[in-house]
This record gives sequence, C-alpha cells and structure tokens, in this order.
Amino acid sequence: MEASKDTIAAIATPMGRGGIGIVRISGPAAHQILERVFIPRGGAEAMEPRRLAYGEVYDHEHQVALDQAMAVFMPAPHSFTTEDVVELQCHGGPQVMHAVLDLTLREGARLATPGEFTLRAFLNGRIDLAQAEAVCDLIEAKTPRAASLAARQLAGVLSKQVLSIEEGLLHVLSLITVAVDFPEDADAPSNGELIQLLDQQRLRIDELLHGAELGLSCREGVRTALLGSVNAGKSKLMNALLQRDRAIVTSVHGTTRDLLEEPLNIGGIPIILCDTAGLRPEEEADEVEKIGIKRSYIALEQAQLLLLVIDASLPLSGSERKLITETKGRRRLAVFNKADIASQDRINAHLAAAGGVPSIVISAKTGQGMDELRDAIRQQCGDELDAVAVSPLVNNLRHIEALREAQQHLEAAIAALDEDLPCDMAGIDIENACSALGKITGNSVSDEVLKEIFSRFCLGK
Repeated sequence: MEASKDTIAAIATPMGRGGIGIVRISGPAAHQILERVFIPRGGAEAMEPRRLAYGEVYDHEHQVALDQAMAVFMPAPHSFTTEDVVELQCHGGPQVMHAVLDLTLREGARLATPGEFTLRAFLNGRIDLAQAEAVCDLIEAKTPRAASLAARQLAGVLSKQVLSIEEGLLHVLSLITVAVDFPEDADAPSNGELIQLLDQQRLRIDELLHGAELGLSCREGVRTALLGSVNAGKSKLMNALLQRDRAIVTSVHGTTRDLLEEPLNIGGIPIILCDTAGLRPEEEADEVEKIGIKRSYIALEQAQLLLLVIDASLPLSGSERKLITETKGRRRLAVFNKADIASQDRINAHLAAAGGVPSIVISAKTGQGMDELRDAIRQQCGDELDAVAVSPLVNNLRHIEALREAQQHLEAAIAALDEDLPCDMAGIDIENACSALGKITGNSVSDEVLKEIFSRFCLGK
C-alpha cells in the first residue's frame, strides 16, 4: 500500500461543546488551503512554521468570518505524517467545527478516512505498525497502566525487541549462506552452533509470549467472574463494586440467568466484572437456568480471577464445597457475603472450611468489608501488573499470533538442524519466522490487514 498524494482534512477533537476544537489538514495542498481560509493578524509574515498565529478563519465565497482561531503550519517532513500539516484551533462548538471543516473541503481537501493520518505516518516511515496500533491503544486506554503501556509501545519498546530478534535470525541466515556457498570453509558453523543461536532468539520470543496474558489484562482488563450458589448475593456484590445498580436483585432464586459484564477500575487496575447465573444441581433448575449455569462454567474457564461468593448466613452447601475443590490452583478469593445477618460461629466455620483460600468477609448490603475486598482484588492482580512499568509487554492479539507463528517456524528450523538435514532447509523456516515478525512492525503485512487495523481508529487521527 502506498500513501495517497492528495490532501485530507478532518476534525481531530471529540464532537460536542468544548473550549477548543481542532481541524487537521495534511497533504501537498495544506499550505495553500491555509492561505485561502485563514487571515493572520499581522499579515502573512506572522505565519512562521511551527509557531501558532492568531487570526480569523474566513469564508471568502460568502464573505464571512467563521471564527477567531489559532493556526499552525508544520512543513514536511517535520510533521506527524511527514507531509505538510496544518492545524486550525477553533472554538469547540459543533456548528463552528463543521463550518470550518466544510470550508477546507471546498478549498481542495477531501474528508479523511478513520485513522488515515496515522496510516500516512506509517506508510511514510514516521512510525512502524506496532507504534501505529499503540496510538489507538493510547486513546482508548482506560487506566493509567494501560496508558503507560501504550505510551511505551508508541515509543518503540516492543518494536526494538522484535527488530533485535529479527536481526539475530538474519545473522543466522547469513551463516547458513556461507555454509552452503563455501562448504569447504573451515570456519563454517556446525548445525549445533546454529541451533544454539536460534535457540537464543526462540527464548526471547518465549519471554514476550509469557507476558502476553499480562499485557492483554492491562489493555482489556482482568476478567473476574462472580461465582456461587443461587441467592448468594453475586448481583448485589456486583452492584456494590460498581457503586450503581447494574444487575437486577430480587429475593427470587435464579434471578440472574445470563452473563453480565461491566468494566471496573480498582486502584488503577482494569477489571472486567462478570456476574453469572447461580449454581445449583441441574435437576433443580429449569431449562433457562440450565443454559445460564452452562455459561457460568464457561465464564469460570475464561476468567483470570474468581470471586467465590458464599452466603455466610447458611451452612456450606455441596455445590459450594464442589466449587472450592474444583477451582483449586486458580487465582481466587472466597467472599463470604451477608455478614450482617450471619453469626460469628457460622462465619468462623466457613473460614475454616475454605482452608488456604484467601477469604474476605463482607456484606454487599451494608458495605461491610468492601474496602478490604477491593484491596484483596488489587493485591491479586496488582503485583504482576506492576511489571508494565519495566517490561516490553505484548498486548495485542495480532502480535501474539505473529509471535507464535515465528516460534513455530524456529522450532521447525531447530528440529531440521538437529536431524542433520541440510542447513538450507532450516533457512526456509528461518525466513518464514522473519516474515512472521515483520507482521508486527509492518515490514510484511497485507493491504487487507492494514485496512482492517486502521478502520478501528477514530476519524481525525
């Protein structure tokens, strides 16, 4: 894909009323459009490159000033897109912004497609594809950690790692070329030496993949499932954590029959909270409940943190004992609810039955123990997420797929060398591994993939 040579324009700030709204223009005609739509106070000499100038956005056709504004011209190649770029900083009202944008379109620009400014930055070599995707992640970040990770990706932390691995593989390819072309050369590497070099790069890919789940959690949220028997207070707890009524709460058993998901921020940690249907013996459930229970078990498998919600006022049921047993080895918290109506003896019995499971006693109704529960959730997730500040984490499913593909090709190359096959056969898999890594940085990616990636961007970015 090649960058378009025409000039594009779009509103670069969110729609709605605001103090400032920006119309961005990029392309070869950007400066000409600026001269036709903007009259700087102090004359043309006031329009110095990369310096804001005060003036009027003026519609010469209708002989009317649309707004008093600030304008800046950033000449190529020293701009985000590497093209001539103009930004008109106007008052942020919808009518004003649309009028100014329409004026730029009448003067020769076309409306930009979603993400087209960033696409041009990528196609023109300003940033690579991983950095371009980080722009979108930074805009959509829900927590400080997610924003920090996106900012580091935008700075090229992941890209540098991937390029370094690719350089290591290209070095091995050069050694294979020498071994094939000059087999009599005494300095030609053995298969064992080539395996050792490839294994070093494979381990680096393993390290990136090892942090992938953590990266996804930081970006999308830690999936946290509320699990327990019917009427244990899962929906009430969800509402208490969200501090608003999201789930329907009644005294009727089996009120929650489908999954409810809501985002939550606990101490800077993104959480995807999932309320599930209450668990009970299948023979006691109706047909709709059975479907809900099946989905509850799916949520259990997909969750990264489990909140086992148990009614502290009642004896531990067989279903609850089974839940504690079956979730052994998972990251979990036992949440003993309804402490406001439970006896201390009953609570003590529950705590003893939980064994080594981290336990919190709460009342979702009164708020008792809710701060302690939030702290416990924070501790369960926060220690690992602190690695965001120091590690190049992979947080993109497309990148994960590419790394896994590269890993598979490297394993095939190592296996071929280990079987003493001709080293040029291993070279094919190494080339394929490099191609897979190139999908991350954009060195080897199809136009269809590029269109799909940038279609997710907002208009004006």
